[in-house]
Amino acid sequence: MNQSYLDANNMGKTTRFLNGLSDPMRLQILSILGKKGRMNVGEISSNFKISRPAISHHLRILKDAGIVQFEKIGQEVYYWMDQDYIVYHLRNLANEMSSFSK
Repeated sequence: MNQSYLDANNMGKTTRFLNGLSDPMRLQILSILGKKGRMNVGEISSNFKISRPAISHHLRILKDAGIVQFEKIGQEVYYWMDQDYIVYHLRNLANEMSSFSK
């Protein structure tokens, strides 16, 4: 029997993923990363009127959710959107929802 995407074993990962997408600021950050690619916190924060620590907070949530990947180079941390991970989770969620009875 196929394992459900929303079963207890996947629920934590699914919840973190959806929480990562649930904030308008995080969606804006993802939009910028999607358009511009790899960026550090300073480059990302230059697109907003909120503080660099606030951007770092949102990036930490996105990172914990697996939505962005990162690499530390010297003193800078560079972030980029993990498009494959996002598409994988959205497809699985859509497939799960469409399998329910009407």
